[in-house]
Amino acid sequence: MHEVTSQNVPPADFDAVRRVEGFAAIREEYPAYLTDESKFSCKPFDFLFFPRNEAELCAVLKEMGRRGMCVTIAGARTGLVGGCVPSGGALVSLEGFDRVTKIAWDEWGGEWRLRAQSAVSLRAIARQLAEKRFPDLERSDDARIREALASFRQDPQAYVYPPDPTELSASLGGTVATNASGARTFRYGPTRAWVRGVRVMLADGEVLDLARGRIFASPAGEFLIRDSSGRDRRVRIPSYRIPHTKNTAGFFSAPEMDLVDLFIGSEGSFGIITEVTVGLLPRTPKISVVQFLSSDEQAIRLVRALREDPRLRLDFLEMYSATALALLRARQARDARSVGTPPIPAGAGAALFFELDFDPAAGPQAKEALEEVLSSCGSSAADTWAAYEPRELERLKHFRHILPETINAILAERKKKHPALHKLGTDLAVPDEHLETMWRVYRESLEEAGLEWAAFGHIGNNHLHINILPRDMADLETALSLYGRFAEQAVALGGTVSAEHGIGKLKAKFLKTMYREEEIEEMRAVKRALDPQGLLNPGNIFEAPPCASR
Repeated sequence: MHEVTSQNVPPADFDAVRRVEGFAAIREEYPAYLTDESKFSCKPFDFLFFPRNEAELCAVLKEMGRRGMCVTIAGARTGLVGGCVPSGGALVSLEGFDRVTKIAWDEWGGEWRLRAQSAVSLRAIARQLAEKRFPDLERSDDARIREALASFRQDPQAYVYPPDPTELSASLGGTVATNASGARTFRYGPTRAWVRGVRVMLADGEVLDLARGRIFASPAGEFLIRDSSGRDRRVRIPSYRIPHTKNTAGFFSAPEMDLVDLFIGSEGSFGIITEVTVGLLPRTPKISVVQFLSSDEQAIRLVRALREDPRLRLDFLEMYSATALALLRARQARDARSVGTPPIPAGAGAALFFELDFDPAAGPQAKEALEEVLSSCGSSAADTWAAYEPRELERLKHFRHILPETINAILAERKKKHPALHKLGTDLAVPDEHLETMWRVYRESLEEAGLEWAAFGHIGNNHLHINILPRDMADLETALSLYGRFAEQAVALGGTVSAEHGIGKLKAKFLKTMYREEEIEEMRAVKRALDPQGLLNPGNIFEAPPCASR
């Protein structure tokens, strides 16, 4: 089936929607809404809206559409590519969409599923699952929702929502809109793999309530969306094939794909996600390991061995380069308590950080397998930190996140002398067979240029964040040039220009590195079919004309 009918949502009274009018008032009273974690600068905009429900959101969209004003959507504003930074017109904050609405066992899928509005944070979901306490459901007037919650509490198993983007304050809707991923993507896949349904409001206020497995593209690559008044929109999916890597660059496309997947990772280009249904996974005991190696090259050899051994099921596989460890050593020397771990071994020239299933009652098989793999690459378990108890797991988790904080502090100090200075962090990924090639490109280019850098991140997915730390504006210009060359090389190897952070506004120029002009036009055609006026999230993914003002 490739046809679906959208629903009419009666709009609320537009004048009743909470708002702030005028850019001067917004800038003075709500400065946090002017940017996101990218620190990208906004263009002046006229309205900041705070709708509380779909009726109010519909009223805003209809009125802005009548005025021909564009609308940018904001969630938790944790993005790194300027996606929720306004480009004029209006900014709509969905922070009022903050309720968990359902948890129930799905017989067809054989799993527990959680349904929540778009502004519920990943941290809130994790906490409520851990405690099995859901205040919104406990207050529900629907007896069936309360009964399902009671059944969930009676299940002795603990459950988790597997996607783990680094920023747990991120909103569920925002992570779906960007197909966010994180370390555990190595085992469990990105957000897309766990989304079982979405509720999406289109630019004209019509709503699609989509369950996975119901609506698929026709063999010709089309969806037919009929609105509540009987008008048809024919949506043809792009003909390109996405790379076999983590990828958040451009709209998803695959033969006879599910309509749910068109909206996941679309960065709000043609629909606003208001509610999401996700699958849950039983939680199992884990052990985390930081394995120290003599060099970056030895670390990469171990990556291959860990990935290829079927006895080891790793949740994540992260790397710290020699240059990254040097930064952490310097921080430990200044303030050991802030790092919170034992001293980094003096001979360590790189490290891998990974996690795997570990049940002490199941015998030594996993331990023996790991020791064999380490020995095959010239290392041993003597060169490790390991954690099993919750408190120790938290210490290693902190170690994982302390490096970006350290880099940001260095750049903040340098910005005092060069205010326009900023770091550059790659978000590129390549297929497994090209990991070593891409690593050589990074290392040799950076060393030849004489730049300061540190590599860390998701090496299990061949997705390293190469952070370049310019010392002055000349360094920054060199780094910007190198970034373009890195992107071209990644694409030439069958990879992507954006593995997890999306395109947003900051990376729009790199879309042309990865896609031909006719393929980008196919993306534009999807947006025109669902957002004919081009009002939603202008400037995200591809450049847009200036927004109208009132």
